[in-house]
Formats: sequence, structure tokens, C-alpha cells
Amino acid sequence: MRKLVMMLVFSLLFISSSVVFANLNDNRATIQAQYGDYRLIIDSDNQLWTKADWEANGYKKAKAASYMYSFTRQGLRIQMEVLYDNEKSESLVRTQRFTPDMAIKLKEFKLYFPEVYMMITAPKAQVFATNNPLSRHFQDIESPIRMGVLIKELANGKNGSYYPLLAFNIQDEGRLIKDTSLINEDTYIREFTIERTYRTTVHDAMDSSKPEWKIIKSHF
Repeated sequence: MRKLVMMLVFSLLFISSSVVFANLNDNRATIQAQYGDYRLIIDSDNQLWTKADWEANGYKKAKAASYMYSFTRQGLRIQMEVLYDNEKSESLVRTQRFTPDMAIKLKEFKLYFPEVYMMITAPKAQVFATNNPLSRHFQDIESPIRMGVLIKELANGKNGSYYPLLAFNIQDEGRLIKDTSLINEDTYIREFTIERTYRTTVHDAMDSSKPEWKIIKSHF
């Protein structure tokens, strides 16, 4: 009985750690455990490979740039593209982009992305808005007002310490958002990324006398 209890506790700890630290502290193995195996590879020449073709001979000819995953949450299909530090199985996540088939509202985020919701509602998470671009990985047109969440807790990568940054491509029922006051719980997310941002960037954008990233109310 005691052994069973210890196994359950260990399992809960493992699940919790993979959720709480989602993404930037994950590697290819933990991403696969949480989201399933990748379906496609985009190589450094922007060529697309199926998993079968890549593992048969693609990796001998090209270098992987990003891995494409597909999974379903609450009946909604979601595409996820992941860039790793390198191609090794223990390689850490550098960037993730999530693109649901249909835009979701901020108030629905927890329903579809509970593992990421835990990040953006953590004590050191700060929701902010800015007129400046936050990500170069979006596929769709961005609104003039961008919304992000900074997790102000340092994580470590091979190039030093950084903060996890979530950037959201937000819209208002298909319309672009041009004023921060228009962001509310019914604001739509078309896609979002989880990336790295360094302390100097955060200091310049958020901690200066005239911050470019302005803290706003969380509507998640």
C-alpha cells in the first residue's frame, strides 16, 4: 500500500512539474509525452518532410529547423510548431507557436490550454500591452496593440538566463485592436507563442522610466 501511495505521489509530482514549467524548460522527450509525437519537419531550407520520410533519410540530407505537432483539445484541433536548441532528444525548447483552427476568447484559454494557463496565472506572471512587436513567429496580421505575459522568473538556457515570454496575436471578432481599453475577456486569440526574452530586453521595455510594455489587467 505504501509503495502504491509513493508511486501516485511521484506521478503527481512529475505531471505537475511538466505542467508548471511547461515549454521552455521542456525538451523533445517531454513535449512528446505531453502533446504526442511530431507529424512534420520543416528543415533549414524551408522544405517540408513527413515524419516517416525524415526518419528514413531526411535527417541525412538536411538540418531540422522546427517540428510540427497536431493535437485536439475540447474538440478543437491545434497546430503547434516547436523550435529546439538543436536536434538532440534532450534539446530544450527555444520557441513554441500554438495555432488553433478557430480563434478562442481569453476567458476560454484555461479550457484549451490548462498547462499554459498555470504559467500565465503564476505569482510572477505580468500581463502587459504594447505598441511594439513581441514576436517574429506569427503567421497572421497583428493588431497595432499587442498583448504579452512575462514570467518574471529566470530560467536557464545554453546561452544564459532568460525570462519566458508569451506573445498573443489578439483580435476583436476579426477586427484589429487599436486601443488597450478594447482588450477584455471576450478578446480573441488567433495564435500565441512562448519564447525567450533576456533581462536587458525586459529592463529596457518594462523597468525604464517610460516603459514600452505597460502592465494591464489580466482577462484570462
